[in-house]
Amino acid sequence: MTTIHISMLGLALALSGPHISCANGITASRIDVTAYGAYPDDGQNDATALRKAMAAARSQPGATVYFPPGVYRFSDAEARRIEYEAISGQYGEDVQGHLFKPDAPYVIALDLAGSREVTVEAAGATLVLEGWYEAVSITGAENLRINGLTLTYKRPPHTIGVIGAVTDSYFDMQVDTGRYTMLDSAVTGRIHFYDVAKARVYTGAWHDKKEWLDDTTIRVFSGAKPQPGDLCILRHSAHYRPGILIKESKNIALTDVTIHSQPGMGVVGHRSEDIFLRNLQVIPEPGSVVSTNTDATHFTSCKGRIVLDACKFGGQGDDCTNIHNYYYTLYPNATRQGWVDIAVAQADLHALSLDFPDVGDTLSLVARGSLEPVATYTVRGVDTSHREWRVSVQLDGPLSGDAASHYLTNETRRPAAEITNNTVRSHLARAYLIKTNRVRIVGNTIQQSSGTAIQLGAESGWRESGPVADVVIENNWIVDCGYGHGRQTGTAINIAVSGIDGPPPPLNKNIVIRNNVIQATGAQAIYVSGTDGASVTHNAVSGSDRAVLVEHSTDVTVRGNGPLPVIINDNKQ
Repeated sequence: MTTIHISMLGLALALSGPHISCANGITASRIDVTAYGAYPDDGQNDATALRKAMAAARSQPGATVYFPPGVYRFSDAEARRIEYEAISGQYGEDVQGHLFKPDAPYVIALDLAGSREVTVEAAGATLVLEGWYEAVSITGAENLRINGLTLTYKRPPHTIGVIGAVTDSYFDMQVDTGRYTMLDSAVTGRIHFYDVAKARVYTGAWHDKKEWLDDTTIRVFSGAKPQPGDLCILRHSAHYRPGILIKESKNIALTDVTIHSQPGMGVVGHRSEDIFLRNLQVIPEPGSVVSTNTDATHFTSCKGRIVLDACKFGGQGDDCTNIHNYYYTLYPNATRQGWVDIAVAQADLHALSLDFPDVGDTLSLVARGSLEPVATYTVRGVDTSHREWRVSVQLDGPLSGDAASHYLTNETRRPAAEITNNTVRSHLARAYLIKTNRVRIVGNTIQQSSGTAIQLGAESGWRESGPVADVVIENNWIVDCGYGHGRQTGTAINIAVSGIDGPPPPLNKNIVIRNNVIQATGAQAIYVSGTDGASVTHNAVSGSDRAVLVEHSTDVTVRGNGPLPVIINDNKQ
């Protein structure tokens, strides 16, 4: 084996040297990870070798990093410590409170920060992670491509057991402790269930007390009353570092990438421009029913375009994707005239990084109670401090209202979105949460999202802006969504403005919903509220009590949606 490795090393070193001189002066090179000692399928820890390969890529614009097909193992002592303490119950139920904060320790596996024109070719390559990681970190990068990489965890960040005895006050779950190691006397985790007969996830408990009955049986003290024979899922964290972080980067493409598990979200994009996901698969590994602990993908304060095409989502513990920016809380700056301090308050920063505008961005001042715009400003200056966790901005005029009753939101960072030809099946909460403009949701299959399939519009309670405009939803097949956690008023499509005082003003604009096949559940399949300008036509709707309910909206056309009743602003049709 040693002789083979030496021979392979020599060949790889020859291949990894510069071999193309580009006209713009960038030298393209091939970086074979075996040249640094990362050999697939040998069962060895490849952490040191892969870190060296990533460092080479960061230093060589135009490089191609090549992973020969096979399984690579990545193990780091600090990451294993974090994993053990989280799963063994040392943080109690509040794992997120200990680990999901900017100053908490974490470990990056593949670090591509600052990369330029780099391509990672990893078709057939699987990275098995031992410990908890930000698995791929893309910060300050441009024109980066990752093709074909699969991410999974040796010990999943969740535990699955078969439900046995069920009573009004508890149920038992049988656990394979050979597969789900590290469980200690203090069993913790958010509780979800999987319906074996219907092949879908559902929820009915959160942080109920748990204790061991014997070496393989956990008793959960809960009134949830799941079905015997179903599966109980303990997710050992809610939010954590993402599987792939894309932060302050531009023109990033993930193609044929698979994420089987992650203690947090799958892909998080923050303050980035132009993100393309094609055949991204956030799905359970074979034999499992669980993928990421929270969202499959999540994008905050981006611009340009976000494309999700031919992707597959399933088994995640929250939404498939959420595209939004934030409502900033305002704090007058007493020491700097013309400046105001802003903060994302009472909301999660999923990239664990400051959110702030750039000089030249357009900010809207909106009333807290209604989210109606009051004034607009151009940003003249930005001053940030990560150490103090502070953002100050200089506006081109005085505030047109008191800070306590208004928010600011960034109109510049509202990316266009193309969500096309994707497949969603069996996950918790909503499939697509859209809070941006210029959106196409076309040709998707969305089946058994426990919440509403497509949710449009601002959610003030989460401080996630804003209302939507210029949205087309067509030729989708939406089946059996909205049966549980995350259900909105409309179980298939819901357009609303939430978290405000009183009836919503018509902030959402120009929505087209046409030619969708909707096999719905609940009171109404499609709900339109707080909207000026909507067309809901020629959708084949069945299964719900009503096809469409419209409230607090103007200029709405509804026709040709099948025989179910329609109510428009209290008028039944």
